[in-house]
Formats: sequence, structure tokens, C-alpha cells
Amino acid sequence: MSNFNRFREKNNYYKEASQKINSHFLIKGYPSITITDAEDNEKQAVVVNQQEKEKAYIYTALQDELSIGSIWQAKSLHFLISEEIIIIKDVDWHKYLAFLCNVELEDTWGYFIGLKKRVAGVDEEYSAAIESKQKPLLILPANILEYEDTVVIKGRPWLVQEYDAISTPGLVYYSLAPTTASLKQPTRSEPNIPDSYIIKKQSKPTELILEPEEVIGAEEKYAIAYNQDMTITTEKGYFKYSNKAIKIKKHTATEVVFCLPFGVKEVTIESKERGEVVVQTFVAVE
Repeated sequence: MSNFNRFREKNNYYKEASQKINSHFLIKGYPSITITDAEDNEKQAVVVNQQEKEKAYIYTALQDELSIGSIWQAKSLHFLISEEIIIIKDVDWHKYLAFLCNVELEDTWGYFIGLKKRVAGVDEEYSAAIESKQKPLLILPANILEYEDTVVIKGRPWLVQEYDAISTPGLVYYSLAPTTASLKQPTRSEPNIPDSYIIKKQSKPTELILEPEEVIGAEEKYAIAYNQDMTITTEKGYFKYSNKAIKIKKHTATEVVFCLPFGVKEVTIESKERGEVVVQTFVAVE
């Protein structure tokens, strides 16, 4: 064997031994711990928690990959994997950057950055995720919120103004704005309302447009003033009226709001209650 071959073989042995020694910290290191996911899968890892920045580095063996957007628990802490840090040197372990989760919504852990936190760090790393540093940011591993949903975090409501599910596959970034909401109150059936939850946006009722049809007879008469709004309930949008000159302000599947403009002295209305047609006449008074 030539000197060069002996030198190359020696270097190969040294490289293998060095990698094995370097990976021992995953099992024998002080911060070594078993982490678990929502399905109770376990992996041996080293968690270096940068608590002052609410971030952590997580190291795992080569065979123990962590997917971006996955949630892993170490004792009472939950970490959201946000990025794998590529190491130029040939090592036999993975290094990940993770956010220390601080909010739980519908069994999903996430990371909330409020107005008083420094958003600049996240803004630099994920420039497409946020439009303004003045907006709070919520990072989740799943798209469970929609535009104009309200999310209550620790008892305070926020409105979803925009979201980005493209920049980093596996993560969704939500830009929030302060809002108001009717917060849930505990009841006997729900004694323990969580302090963080989602209020889905109310879909706008479908407006129905019907032409005036002939209405025969009337069972009840009511006196109303000109331009006074009258609200009647109905079913499946059923609504007939005898005078096309009335002003219809709202017409949905369950409700109609109308008024009599000046010059319209009377109108007969048909609506439905419990499947039955209800006929009413409204007479304008000065």
C-alpha cells in the first residue's frame, strides 16, 4: 500500500470517528430529550431553547427528519418547526429552527407575535409574510383561518386581514388587526370556555329579487307612517306584494324590510310562517 493510500484510508477512519463523536451529543448531551408529536411519535433530539427570542434550535439524527410545520413537544413546551438549517460540513445530524408556541387554537399550536414584540426578525426572514411591522402576526401549521375570521387570543379578538400560505410550504402566516367581538361566556353546558378560539365570519345573506305578484285578499291591516321601515319574517324567501311602487330595502331568505314612500297609500304583502301563507295589508297614515 502506497503512502497516499494509507493517508486516504487514515483520513476516512478519522472522518467516520469524528462524525460518530459529533453525533453523541444527541444521546448523551445535557439538553438531549425525547420529543413527541400529536400522534405520539417519538424522536431523540437536542433542544437548545433561546427563550429570550422565543426560538429554539432542534438537532436530530439523520434518520429522524422533522417536516416543516410539524409540532413537537418537549416536556410542557411545544415547538413549531419553521426551517431546516443547511450545514455545509458533512455531518450526520439535522439542525432545525423552531418557534416556541404560545397559543393553541382548535387543537392546533401556533406562534403569535403581538404589537409589543419585535417583528423585525420575522419580517427579515419571511418578507412576504407581513406587510407592516405594526401588524400582529400569527403563524400556524395549517390553514384553519379565512379572510375576515375573528381569532380570540388570550381573551382579545383580532381580525384576519390577510394570510400567506405560499412563501413557506407547511406554514401559514396571518396578518391581524385589532377588532371587537361578542366573546363567549361560560354556560352550564360549556363551563370551561378556552381563552383562545376562532369566530368564523358571518356569510352575507343571499339577496333575492322577486317581481310583484297579484295578492288576493288580506286578513290583517296595519297603519304605518310614510318611509317607516317595516320588517317581516318569512321562509325560503317567499314574498309577494301588490304595489310595485313600494321600496324594498332588504330581502333575504328569512327576512324582508320595506317601506311606503310618499304617494303609496296601501300595499298587501304575502309571507310564510311555518309553511303557511300569511297575508297582511299596510295602510299609510300621515
